Amino acid sequence: MLMGRNRRSGISWLQLWDWIAMFHRVIYILLFLALGFAVPVKNRMATWVIGFLVINWVAELRFWAKLKRVLQSKHRQLLLLFPVLYLIYLIGLLYTSNMEYASFDITVKLSLLVFPLLFATIDGRVFSFLRINYIYLTYVAGCLAASLVCLTNALIRYNETADAGVFFYTNLSILHHSGYLAMFINFAIVIIVFLTFNYFHLFKKWHLALITLLVVFFNLMIVLLSSKMGILSLLVIYLLMTLLFFFGKSTRVKAIFPLAMMAILILFTLSLPQAMARVEGSTSVVRNSNSLKTDTEESTGERILVWQSAWNIIKEHPISGVGTGDVKDALLAEYSSRGIKYAYSRNLDAHNQYLQTYLSIGLIGFLVLAAMLAWPALIAFKRKDYIYFFFILLFAMSILTESMFENQAGVVFYAFFNALLFYYMPSGKIRGLF
Repeated sequence: MLMGRNRRSGISWLQLWDWIAMFHRVIYILLFLALGFAVPVKNRMATWVIGFLVINWVAELRFWAKLKRVLQSKHRQLLLLFPVLYLIYLIGLLYTSNMEYASFDITVKLSLLVFPLLFATIDGRVFSFLRINYIYLTYVAGCLAASLVCLTNALIRYNETADAGVFFYTNLSILHHSGYLAMFINFAIVIIVFLTFNYFHLFKKWHLALITLLVVFFNLMIVLLSSKMGILSLLVIYLLMTLLFFFGKSTRVKAIFPLAMMAILILFTLSLPQAMARVEGSTSVVRNSNSLKTDTEESTGERILVWQSAWNIIKEHPISGVGTGDVKDALLAEYSSRGIKYAYSRNLDAHNQYLQTYLSIGLIGFLVLAAMLAWPALIAFKRKDYIYFFFILLFAMSILTESMFENQAGVVFYAFFNALLFYYMPSGKIRGLF
């Protein structure tokens, strides 16, 4: 009789443990969906969601089970290669003088460690229920919400000032820097195109009409944001999509869509004077880059001067860099010595993540950054996981003109989606259009 009671109490305890585990899995699912929405909308919102994810991971306990998942899965082990860059930044603390800035920098980049660790250790049952398409949908919804918030604010300001400039560039982008929001929207376009063609047979004509209108709207937003790299990277994406679809035997007709969207994007750019002026201004600066004045405030000219300054410092520290916390001081000193007043007054970073990383943690850090972009991109393309491939391509292009690991919006966008997309690309599994 006593043994029967013990057996019953043991079963109830196991059931309670299972219920607790299921509760944590539900929390993970809800938080990942919320994060998909939060990334393009607001930094602070994303920060809170990440905080709750970490709390849930710690409160879940089962650390031995988490370690076993990593030990038993090569795919999970490969995920843990991505935090290597973060570890090199930690090593850069050893030869840093400015520890105050170093601690801030390490905190901003913490997502580079957190997301690979989460995806490598979380119970696989979370992801067997949480389809990646659900996160895609919340992310696209977040991009749409962010766009509508920016346009609504611009309309209100236009009614007050009658100034059409409120619909362009930094005046429009009130939630993020315009280059970041353009990158977010570009990735949303990639998601929409490939999901639509993957599930083309499920859509009715009016669904396809609405999807087309949404892509056209996002094209317009990219032009209104007037991010030159945003426009250029979207043109490259459309061009590659066209070639990809055209040379695929079963997708040749689908090449018409990205080709038409590319034409619409060009038409919008040519039709809007403010956007065209920025493109023409950049072209002029590039042509006359040898005669740039150090007091220029044009964004492309400003970047060229900053890149030159960063490269000068790299030549002095080609192996180790200047250290994680001393990068800002080194740049400011170089701006001051060269008389680049505008960059100095705004405390500008290198505006190029490749240069910024090399400058901070040296040659090894630069090579690791290049490898963590090239390696998954090649795997994704080989396995026809084109959403992942275009994500890497988009980010690799975007960091040519922005130091996106120096801003939480850029770090979270890369770290979250890179870990997510890599996790859903298990070894030997091929996903794609053809």
